[in-house]
Amino acid sequence: MIPLRLIISNFRAIEHADIDLSAVTLAAIAGRNGVGKSSAFTLAPRFALFGDVVDGVSLDDLVRRGTTEMSVTFEFEHQGSVYRAIRTRSTKGKGKSTLELQQRVGSQWESRSAEKIVDTESVIRNLLNLDDETFTASSMILQGQANAFTGATAGKRKEILSQILGLNVYEELQERARQRAASLNIEIEKAKDRMLTLNERLTALPVKEDDLRMAEDQHCVTLEMIAKDEASIKTLEARINDLKIKSERIGLINRDLGTLDDEIASLERERSEQSGRLERAEKILANEATIKTKTAELEQIKQRLAKLEARQPEVERLRRDLAETEADLFRLDEDMLKTSNHILILHQQLAGRETLRQRASEYEQESGRLLSFENKADQWNLLAAELRTIDTQRDREEARLRLEEQRICDKISELMQQEAHIHDSGCLPTCKFQQAAATAVAELPELRRRLAELDRSEFHLLAAVIAEKQVEQQVIGYDPEAHRTCKGRVEELRQAANAYAQLSGKDELYQQLEQQHLDQQVRKTSGEVRRNDLQQQLNDLEAALAPLPDLMSQASDLQRWAKLMDEIGAAREAKQNAEERIVSIGQEIITKRIRWEELDKERTGLVLETLEYDSLQRELKLSQYALQESRRQLAVLAEQIGGIKAVLAALDADRQERERLAAEIEPKALRWTRYQTLIKAFGRDGIPALIIENAVPQLERIANEILGQMSKGKHYVRFETQRELKSRDGVAETLDIMIGDWTAERPYETFSGGEQLRIDYAIRFALAELLAQRAGSKVEWLTIDEGLGSQDAEHRTLVLESIKAVAGRFRRVLVITHIEDALSAFDQVVRFENTDGGIEIHVA
Repeated sequence: MIPLRLIISNFRAIEHADIDLSAVTLAAIAGRNGVGKSSAFTLAPRFALFGDVVDGVSLDDLVRRGTTEMSVTFEFEHQGSVYRAIRTRSTKGKGKSTLELQQRVGSQWESRSAEKIVDTESVIRNLLNLDDETFTASSMILQGQANAFTGATAGKRKEILSQILGLNVYEELQERARQRAASLNIEIEKAKDRMLTLNERLTALPVKEDDLRMAEDQHCVTLEMIAKDEASIKTLEARINDLKIKSERIGLINRDLGTLDDEIASLERERSEQSGRLERAEKILANEATIKTKTAELEQIKQRLAKLEARQPEVERLRRDLAETEADLFRLDEDMLKTSNHILILHQQLAGRETLRQRASEYEQESGRLLSFENKADQWNLLAAELRTIDTQRDREEARLRLEEQRICDKISELMQQEAHIHDSGCLPTCKFQQAAATAVAELPELRRRLAELDRSEFHLLAAVIAEKQVEQQVIGYDPEAHRTCKGRVEELRQAANAYAQLSGKDELYQQLEQQHLDQQVRKTSGEVRRNDLQQQLNDLEAALAPLPDLMSQASDLQRWAKLMDEIGAAREAKQNAEERIVSIGQEIITKRIRWEELDKERTGLVLETLEYDSLQRELKLSQYALQESRRQLAVLAEQIGGIKAVLAALDADRQERERLAAEIEPKALRWTRYQTLIKAFGRDGIPALIIENAVPQLERIANEILGQMSKGKHYVRFETQRELKSRDGVAETLDIMIGDWTAERPYETFSGGEQLRIDYAIRFALAELLAQRAGSKVEWLTIDEGLGSQDAEHRTLVLESIKAVAGRFRRVLVITHIEDALSAFDQVVRFENTDGGIEIHVA
């Protein structure tokens, strides 16, 4: 994995930083304490990839104080493809986190994220084949944690080394073998249990065969009983059908008797109704004279009502005309008020004519002055823009000169320090350090000459042009304050000038409004006269219509007598018809009662003949029940026979299954034995132990190459992978670190702090290279955070030389340090500087 770019926003102390690492190979990270160097190059990548990476610090604590939104974008190259991880955190509400993994395909970014954050983190771990702990231990030496590997317990060291070598895959293989063996064992045990169950079930086979023979014999007997019952039922059904016909005749007679009862009752009701009609007709005919008198009185009232109702629309018309006249008068009053107000305003405007004329003249004078000011302002602003452009060019040239001068001075200082250090080292002339000093001495004069002859002519030329432009500005004589004052005065006088220009047409408008007001007075007087006249007409008409409600009430009371007048003729006819119908109804009732008695006599005879019908019905039901029971027993026997046959078929299938299971158990048992062998081979003492035994010599070789450079060949490192047991015979797996010098070997823990740090670096560099060579994920990035502080000047130089030697084995090597003397050892320096907009990154 190779880092390409970091974009950080509100992460810890960093407000904003965009760090492009694509051109960085070996660089020192410089800047004052607290500016965010460690946060940017150690915590930010880990946070983007793995999330919660700081023990005891919540995600909300990583958000910069005073803000609520934080994000880190980490872009990196891995196995020939470019990816970026974007992780955000918001502290709003209950807090919210997001994680997005993307891959660059052509010029586009395509998502490789899962639905949930935890699943996306799993995708990242599978992509890199690393977790946070192994990633950090192999590619970073954090501040104060140089001994993260060497200071760990022997078991933890071995666990880290196993992860670096990708041995966790054997744990997965062992677990898969265990699962498969367990699955096979379960299948074998299930087959054995199944065979025992089948054997128990097959013991019932002879019993079921005897049950089948008995059930078939009983089935034949039941068929004979059913045939006898069916013959008996046919005889009973014939006798019952004959009696049923007679019972149906009884039902028809009962229905006819009911019909006759209903018809007699209906005739009785009709005779009662006819008696009522006769009585009402006789009453109407008795009051014939009164009805005629009341009907004549109603006709007279209707004539008066017709005359009064004909005048009702006139009332509504008068009310509408009166309402319209009053509305016209109201609108006329409003128009007159508006006209009076307009006349008053015009009178006041015409009274101030002289004052407006004077202010309009003053407006013309000030407008001329404003035009002059604006011409000068245009010339002034043009020169100001030219000055800003030239000033920017001068600043850029000055910055270029300072950067070039600083670069040459830094190189001179580095070569002078290297020359002084090599002279004091006592090395032979053939030593490579002595040869480097000779090269430095030869290069120093050329660098001093370049510093003295640095070309500053462009800078001086730009300064002279700026001075000329400033003189031209002074010649213009532009006064911005006077310009603003004049502009304000023009705006102040503009309204008065416009008002004066409009006065010429307002005299004629004033006269027209006065004439309009007089016309409105005349129209108002005419409207008031019309309103009074309409009100008088309405009052007279309402008085004439006052008797109308009483007449309407009287007409309503007399209306019922008029209806009786129409019924006098019908009453005479109804009386005659009712008398005739009453006689006819009496004769019909006598005839129907005679018929009812005849039917009742016939019904009595039939009832005597059908007395045994119920007993025959009961006997038939008993016979049918017996037949039903026989058929049910027959169905049960058929079902029983079918069930026995199904059981016999199932027992035959069980016998075949028992034979199949016996044939399958043997090959499964052989496969289970093979998986047991694989479980042992994939275990800690199997293939992983052999790989570690083979990798440790390579780790020792790389570590000793680096440690020899740091200690001038004084120390070497050796790893012990086995240790004799004290409590009993045998050896235990371990990973102890033994350090040797010119006298003897002793454990790593017995050395001083500075010596331990050099040993830590040598082993950590070796682990990083081992990961690059052998692990499933190639990390070509090494970050060292503040690892030079505990070294003296001599050993610090050796450590720096070792870092340079290791740098060739990685694509990116970043060293975070606050020691200024160490910066000269690096060709590239990444400087962190605080600005108002965030963090500025300068790569030199």
